[in-house]
Amino acid sequence: MQIEPTAQELPDKSPPTERVSTPTKEAWILHSLKKRRAEFIHNYTLNAFIGTWNVNGQEPADAKALSRWLGFVPEDTNNMSLERLPELVVLGFQELDVRAEAFVYNNSVKDTEWTEAIERSMGDTRYSFCKIASKQLIGMFVMVYARLDVAELVSGVQAASVGCGIMGMVGNKGAVAVRLAFRDTPLCFVCSHLAHDATQVDKRNAQFHDICKRMVFGSAADADASAVDPLVPKALELIGAGHGAASRQPTIFDHSYVLWFGDLNYRLALDSGAIGDTIAQGEYASLLGLDQLRIAMLNRQAFATFEEADIAFAPTYKYVLGTTEYDAKRRPAWCDRVLWWTRPGCDGGITCTEYASVDSIATSDHKPVRALLDVDVWSVDTERRQSIYLDVLRELDRYENECIPTAALESAVVDFGDVHFGRPARQKLGLTNSGQVPIEFSFATTPSRARHAPEWLRITPSSGMLLPGVSAELEFTVMVDERTSAALNSRIMDMSDILVLHLERGRDYFVQVQGSYKPSVYGMSLDILVHCKEPVREMSRHDFERCLCSGQFSVPKCIWSLTDFLSQYAVNRGYSLFYWAGNRALARKVKESLDTAAPLDPDTILQFHLPSEEHMARTVVDDPDRIRVQDHNGQPGNGSRRLFGSVGGVIDGVGGDSGSQSGLSDQNTLVPSGMHSMLGDRSAVDAFERLSLEQSSQPQRRANAAVSASDSDSSEYGGPDEPLVAPLTAARDGNSSSNERLAGSPLPEAIANATLAAPHDVGVDTVASCLIDLLRSLPEPLVPMELYSACVEAGGISRAAALEALEDLAPENLNVLIYLLAFLRDAIEKGATSAQRVAQVFSKALLRPPLERAIDESDGERAELFLLYLLRSHGQI
Repeated sequence: MQIEPTAQELPDKSPPTERVSTPTKEAWILHSLKKRRAEFIHNYTLNAFIGTWNVNGQEPADAKALSRWLGFVPEDTNNMSLERLPELVVLGFQELDVRAEAFVYNNSVKDTEWTEAIERSMGDTRYSFCKIASKQLIGMFVMVYARLDVAELVSGVQAASVGCGIMGMVGNKGAVAVRLAFRDTPLCFVCSHLAHDATQVDKRNAQFHDICKRMVFGSAADADASAVDPLVPKALELIGAGHGAASRQPTIFDHSYVLWFGDLNYRLALDSGAIGDTIAQGEYASLLGLDQLRIAMLNRQAFATFEEADIAFAPTYKYVLGTTEYDAKRRPAWCDRVLWWTRPGCDGGITCTEYASVDSIATSDHKPVRALLDVDVWSVDTERRQSIYLDVLRELDRYENECIPTAALESAVVDFGDVHFGRPARQKLGLTNSGQVPIEFSFATTPSRARHAPEWLRITPSSGMLLPGVSAELEFTVMVDERTSAALNSRIMDMSDILVLHLERGRDYFVQVQGSYKPSVYGMSLDILVHCKEPVREMSRHDFERCLCSGQFSVPKCIWSLTDFLSQYAVNRGYSLFYWAGNRALARKVKESLDTAAPLDPDTILQFHLPSEEHMARTVVDDPDRIRVQDHNGQPGNGSRRLFGSVGGVIDGVGGDSGSQSGLSDQNTLVPSGMHSMLGDRSAVDAFERLSLEQSSQPQRRANAAVSASDSDSSEYGGPDEPLVAPLTAARDGNSSSNERLAGSPLPEAIANATLAAPHDVGVDTVASCLIDLLRSLPEPLVPMELYSACVEAGGISRAAALEALEDLAPENLNVLIYLLAFLRDAIEKGATSAQRVAQVFSKALLRPPLERAIDESDGERAELFLLYLLRSHGQI
């Protein structure tokens, strides 16, 4: 029971409720009462008879027939024993009155006729019962009898009805219900008649929920039914219910038990064909598997968590009147049922000792059903409970008066040591309740911070409760990403803060969290990267401010280092790019080199630690048909030098020679055989027109790529054949610009259909992954988010629109974009990757939608087309 704090007061002898008004204290009180429940709660078993019958508007059956339905009426009344009779008899009828005037005036007289008939059928046992409640709604009728010796144990009787038939309101369908308390156990009996016809299962499910929602009884103040939870004293119950609790009307599930019976009208889900033999042989299991009610219960569509006894009787519908033969026009079905529900957490339960139908009664097209139930009930010694409750309050009050909440922290400092971008670091801090009362703790906000912790810090749990002597571990996790890295990278903010650990009704404790954040090019603003000429790891806050004021910018050295390495050791060696994931441990070394401005060492990074000539020779051992590619002048190609020469002064100030790290400046570039025919006539080659070839050769390229990766390190590589992104499997058709050449490019675009046939190297793949990670880690993407919509829309229009969308791009961003496009064009032209793969990977790295933009499934495709337009626009940006 969840209890909300209020300002109400307990009875005079108890302390003020504000002392026990918080949910944490309420839980402690209920836990203490539960441990002593045997001192004030006594358990009993209630024997109840539940009967249901759709009488089809017929006159009451004779007394003998009704006696067979009741089952407890002895033939020899001289040997009648009161203890053998059920303590409660609950009977429910449907279609008691089907006359038209009953629908209009709702003044059926059939209930009186049937009541008299039932009492006659009881014989002399009727003098052992008294009628305590009844409720009628047109054709639905429920009545409750209590055995005389237990009648005084029944209290709080109320009745209600809900119509949900015609127009959702008329009482031809719906339910009538009676609620009462037996001893101190609240019970609810619901008799319902739901929609007919096998196809209306959804309507029956809906009517069940409608009845549950609309069925309410008179206010709790008018009833004397006990509380649902016998542990809860009245004073505590009022606190839990909140203001106005006394006037809230009880519903069906405000009881410990709900017994639901009637003509629920659920049929067999499928046409079972001829089932007469199956029924005659008593093989009901196969048919019950098609029962719509059980399917609805299993799928939690209706009557979820209700229970039913095993069915060992024939379907109760539909019979030819006056016979025991089924109507051939209708499928037999178990329409008439008895179900029950037990409140979660209730210590008791219900056991069914008999569940049967009476085949010999033939006055209706339904057979009557009965169930005998043993219900676990209890009585509460309220005076003893109140006394124990006050003892518990006094115990809690003594703790609160004599002690204040105190705690012990394992340390006042949480030190994360070195913290790197994108790598979560965790530390644990022990917290112990060192006092004598439960403590409620939470980390509080401060005037300078709206949250209880900095954005880069998460605490689990950030609040909770500890009983005396109990300890807990608080886990602190620091994670720096592109959202939180800007101030830390530029040293505007230190990774240090003081947290306030607050104890409810106690003191505050101060916890210092600190770490040594290592500035990184990852997560750093592009505005800073284009101005930096020193290693970011060594720069102070003053250095960052000074470089921003320099007025000079160039392509960031970190981007240049990565692209230069890829050009020399991937593009010029015939390795594929952007298809495979890299090695995580190696990626950390690469990123560390970028942060410290150290050269990328090929001997450390490359998979093969051999001189360049031997390396190339080894890559073609299994493919002797590979050929050499010449440059523009017919000389052995030097792609790196030609690439960086093509962008002119873009790399001025980067601080290195494009060929300074290359051992391959005079080496021949190797490509798969079969490309020489295309290279022989460059003017006629356009990789954009070869997408169909790329698709047709995809399976073979994957197989070759898998073989090339067999020597890679799979321990941290994530599997040797793990692609960086899923290979493109289908080309886009119908794009009028898909046949355009790369404008201004001296060479054709990539021979895309040979890309995956080329080998791949773990080191090269790792550097390529680092390049993509670097672009994705920018707090503001290379193409700012404010231009995202314009760029995506341009991707669906034309190349001219794509160029126009970049007119407002800042000069430093434009400079970097031109440089990257030049590198990517070179990689495409030399067959290291395809234009489609570049668009697929780099569209997500260069473009990022604003948070407030609604998700559009076509954005990704149009972003790729936008980048394809830029690749074709060499010399036009």
